[in-house]
Amino acid sequence: MVSLNTKYSGILWVNVAALSLGVGFLVYKKWDNIGYGAGAGLAIGAVEYVFMRFSLARKQAREENNDN
Repeated sequence: MVSLNTKYSGILWVNVAALSLGVGFLVYKKWDNIGYGAGAGLAIGAVEYVFMRFSLARKQAREENNDN
C-alpha cells in the first residue's frame, strides 16, 4: 500500500486520536472503570485507523490520477 502524504497522515491521526479519546472518556464516565475506557478507546481507534487509512489512500490515489 502506498504511504500517505503529510496532509492525509495528519488527518488520519487527528481523527483516530479524537475518536479514541472521546469514546474512551464516555465509556469511562459511564462505567467508572479506567480499563473499560482504555479498552474501548483502543478498539475504536484500531477500527477507525483501518477504515480511514484505506479511505484516505483511495482519496490520495484519485487526487494523484486527476493531477496527471
